[in-house]
Amino acid sequence: MKSDFMSRPSEEVLLEINRLKTYFFTEEGVVKAIESVDLEVYKSETLGLVGESGSGKSVTALSILGIVPDPPGKILDGEVIFHGQDLRKLSDSDMRKIRGNQIAMIFQDPMTSLNPVFTVGDQISEAIILHQKVTKKEAKEKSIKIMSLVGIPSADERVDNYPFEFSGGMRQRVMIAMALSCNPELLIADEPSTSLDVTIQAQILELLKATSEEFDMSIILITHDMGVIAEMCDRVAVMYAGFICEIGDIMIIFKSPYHPYTRGLLGAIPRPDAARDDLQIIRGAIPNLINPPSACRFHPRCDYYMLGLCENILPELVEIEPGHSVRCHLYTDEGKAWMAERGDKRVIGTIPKSIAG
Repeated sequence: MKSDFMSRPSEEVLLEINRLKTYFFTEEGVVKAIESVDLEVYKSETLGLVGESGSGKSVTALSILGIVPDPPGKILDGEVIFHGQDLRKLSDSDMRKIRGNQIAMIFQDPMTSLNPVFTVGDQISEAIILHQKVTKKEAKEKSIKIMSLVGIPSADERVDNYPFEFSGGMRQRVMIAMALSCNPELLIADEPSTSLDVTIQAQILELLKATSEEFDMSIILITHDMGVIAEMCDRVAVMYAGFICEIGDIMIIFKSPYHPYTRGLLGAIPRPDAARDDLQIIRGAIPNLINPPSACRFHPRCDYYMLGLCENILPELVEIEPGHSVRCHLYTDEGKAWMAERGDKRVIGTIPKSIAG
């Protein structure tokens, strides 16, 4: 880990997201993909954004860059503050100056993200020419250099190859090269190693770690894998059905997870020294966000559901300790009152075996 991010000063905040809300208006109904997301990304940190598929992680990334497909998607509310300016208020031309330049993104599937009819060198050079105002020759030379930096062998020859001529791991390295071509301050990596085998996955993650240190770059790493989070991140934000439900320093979250969903994710990580029966599961599935559960969206799956409270009142993010916040009625005043009425004697920071109904 790079440093302690529990109490960073406000001047070190690179990106601040407030009340972000993004819906998709489809024929089946309105998909409430992001209901309210609040996040801060600090300079030179790697922030993990973790949750099951359908939690809203990728939509959050697209919303930051203002590239939610419209229609059917629309950002309805919120602020995305970068260097003191709200990106949502910028014109399209001003946003194009930031995308790929100050903020870059690696998408999930490199084969669908790369254009099959252009060489990889042309595609890397495009961003360099656009943002750095260099000649085609200079852009190609820089493309070769960045391809070598990300571990593509014989880059001076492979720069003229097409995407289909690369393996999956090498295509992902091309995507990383494109993202790094303009020395961005923030890199959003959306499941950058999901479709790769374990060995190549480890190489890609190590490459991201090395380049973040070399470029002094912040990273938002989107994944569903808590093991990857443990390996890569300084802090982690746990996301569920359009909300951040817990956020904090990586060591604290892994040592003392407070939200039942976070505990479930950590309990589902296979461990070589654990018996098969020790592997936990989170019952149920991510809800249909056209008609999501009321108030706390996790309550239908939660073992600690408080009848009459969790389905009626949305819990606020509560700061348990400096830099560690949780959205759960186990820690709100309303939740404490609910438990007090029933004689619950639990200690803050622990979860009783059952407080249901």
